[in-house]
Amino acid sequence: MYIIVTYDISNDKKRNKLSKELLQFGIRTQKSFFECEVNKVELNLIKKIINRIAESDDLVTIYHTNEEKIKRIGNVKYIEIDDLVF
Repeated sequence: MYIIVTYDISNDKKRNKLSKELLQFGIRTQKSFFECEVNKVELNLIKKIINRIAESDDLVTIYHTNEEKIKRIGNVKYIEIDDLVF
């Protein structure tokens, strides 16, 4: 499955930790935006990592889509989002 992980974490140490952990699963396309192709086990692992690192006032969102939904217009790529995962 293809997921997008975005986050807004104010604590520098926690934000850097999460970004390093997410690099195991996908590519960083913006500072707080990762694109990952994962299976269910890996998705559950990502959720556990997020729960371990993020605090209640942090915002972390996982979107689920599939590669057929990725569209390109000229040099601009955009993704149609199916539903919110986490």
